[in-house]
Amino acid sequence: MHSFIRGACWGFSLYLFGTTVAAAQASDNSQYLSQCPVRTPLFPIAQLKPIANLSTDAIGVRADQADIDSETSIASFIGNVEVQFNDQYLLTEQATVNQASGNINASGATQYTDGYVQVVSENFRLNSGDNRAYLSGAEYQLIDAGAHGTATILSIAEQQVLLEGSTFTTCPTDDPAWQLSADEISISEDEAWGEAWHAKFELFGVPVLYVPYLNFPINDQRKTGFLFPTIRSSQKNGFEFELPYYVNIAPNQDATITPRYMAERGLQMQAEYRVLTEGGFGQLNLAYLNDDDSLENDDARYLWRIEHAQNWSQNWRSYINALDISDDDYLNDFGSDFAGRADAQLYRHARVDYVDDHLQVMLRAEDFEVLGNFRSPYRTVPQIVTTAQWDGPSLFSYEVFSELTHFRNQANSQDYASRFHLEPQVNLAYETPAYDWLTELSYSYTYYDQAGSQQGLADNPTRGLPQFRMRGRLNLERQFSWSDSDYRQTLQPQIQYLYVPYRDQSEIGIYDSTLMQDDYRGLFRARRFSGLDRIADANQVTVGASTSIYSDSARELMRLSVGQIYYFDDSRVNLFDEASQVSDDRSDIAVDARFQLGQRWFINGAVQYDLEQESTRKSQTAVEYRVNESNLVQLSHRQVTNILNDDIEQLGLQTVYQMNNKWQFASNWYYDLQQKRTNDALLALQYSDCCWAVRVSAYRRINRNLELQQFDPLLGEPEFDNGVSIQFIIKGLGSDNGNLLELIEQSLFGYRHPFYLSN
Repeated sequence: MHSFIRGACWGFSLYLFGTTVAAAQASDNSQYLSQCPVRTPLFPIAQLKPIANLSTDAIGVRADQADIDSETSIASFIGNVEVQFNDQYLLTEQATVNQASGNINASGATQYTDGYVQVVSENFRLNSGDNRAYLSGAEYQLIDAGAHGTATILSIAEQQVLLEGSTFTTCPTDDPAWQLSADEISISEDEAWGEAWHAKFELFGVPVLYVPYLNFPINDQRKTGFLFPTIRSSQKNGFEFELPYYVNIAPNQDATITPRYMAERGLQMQAEYRVLTEGGFGQLNLAYLNDDDSLENDDARYLWRIEHAQNWSQNWRSYINALDISDDDYLNDFGSDFAGRADAQLYRHARVDYVDDHLQVMLRAEDFEVLGNFRSPYRTVPQIVTTAQWDGPSLFSYEVFSELTHFRNQANSQDYASRFHLEPQVNLAYETPAYDWLTELSYSYTYYDQAGSQQGLADNPTRGLPQFRMRGRLNLERQFSWSDSDYRQTLQPQIQYLYVPYRDQSEIGIYDSTLMQDDYRGLFRARRFSGLDRIADANQVTVGASTSIYSDSARELMRLSVGQIYYFDDSRVNLFDEASQVSDDRSDIAVDARFQLGQRWFINGAVQYDLEQESTRKSQTAVEYRVNESNLVQLSHRQVTNILNDDIEQLGLQTVYQMNNKWQFASNWYYDLQQKRTNDALLALQYSDCCWAVRVSAYRRINRNLELQQFDPLLGEPEFDNGVSIQFIIKGLGSDNGNLLELIEQSLFGYRHPFYLSN
């Protein structure tokens, strides 16, 4: 097995980006627009004045002097010569036109355009027979794309530009930071694509890469061919080289095949297939490494992912999202666009839904794969859920919920069980703008077949439970003024009573139940546990209130919610141990607060406070100053007590700041106040202009080698991975992403908007 990385890891990488295909989202590079000058035309287009009444394929000429030889049909023009042939214009000081053949020759400085390309050259020759123009010693510029360069010989035909001994760049400056230098470049106007033979990629005039053949985009249109390679190096993987090959299968389908060579590990093959359908989409991703040279074993390492969503009709729809990896350390070693390094589990599910006005039916299979050495969860293979609803007389409505689920242990196929649940419910609901009231009465019956279970429980336990719930809410509001501005405040107090009698459920296995979070919204749930294996007894009242302040444009500026549960009886139903029971006379008080101060300041906080112990059970707070994705600062604090008999308390600081049009800074730092250590840190500095960018970053993070660690690395004494990297980003050869926000989102503890910290 490979060892943990200690000390500093130095890496260097050069990125040449290929084109972005249609199904991908284009990166937002608007932050660079202000710094990038618009390249001026080689000569003013406005000076071109079409010759009146000129028929198609006829040659029109304006000049100061003209000399026509009637015997040879050759006309010579001198002084301010303007020649027009269809959409082609030529400006020169001296030209000859063969009226018989239609050929045009010009010597000296010439200016030429066909509406697609502008050329300034030493001379000009047009063969009207095949409608091809030849220019030597040329400087050219594509009018719409802004690409430009030079060519020893440039020939232009309909929808094609052919360059010999040429250069190509999209940098708007006369001294470009990068350019392609090739023996021959062909640019297709109709496909907006270029091809280069024997091309050298030059940075600041220095050749850094030779490619025998290369095709490159002029805009964002798609075409089959090689995309630009990725070259990088790291201590863990060694020298890396990726060469993607893009396949434009059809207008609604494409694929990308990417060999990834890693000197320390071997050759990994990656593939992606995407399809858009009428009413849906699909994507398949594969990655396969037959033998990892850095490991002692010969096991293959792989990743596959499939996602597909489809609306089959007005009533039928389906969705599948599944991801699988060969081993728990795959994400740590190779990374992935579909899962983070800090992910503790993989979630896979597939479902088919039928929906109409009164009936909803769902057929689902789902699976949680826990990464690391933890208890294997159960799969649901399959689960059928049915909900029927209809209105009764007056304010009554009726609902029947049923579920049939088969569970199977993913690590032991001989450990399985089935569950049937039926729950009819009667609702009495009354709603007005000022208040609403809901009364629910239900009875749930659950039957288990545990003959195949290996938990040592009864074969066929049953459970019958009534449930009674009442909830009432008031909706109050007032208008007020402050500092010459008008505001509206709302206040929503609510109260809920919940009664569920106790039933002994110790003979029922635990297959899909877990304790849910007791935040403000959670206080008003009808159940404490997810799933159906445990239904907690309850005799309790929940009270709470939420108030908001809105601006005169209906923007919510503040929200504050406070709630608490009062227990009349202890709740004796537990999950795995007595810690999940309720033995107090009241719950923790839950407080949620959100503030938006102006357009840029966001504050979010959530606290669960134990009044009996006078201590905080759980809290999370974030303060963020956000101008846009290029300028934000977020300071956060998280605290959880009594997790695995330990406490977690962390400080976080995340920053993305664009100092000016060229310099951008980013940082990501999480400090563990209990362990007195930094768990995750990243510093990055980027210089960027219109043509290129360089990014220098350094990181320190926990090495999450789950195959070797028998404990949670966030709580024990983990190994750390420190590294420094340099990246060059070349702009204009397809898509690029110059925003450092994406960099900190991909770190171990990624960025999250303060309003979504609980997600």
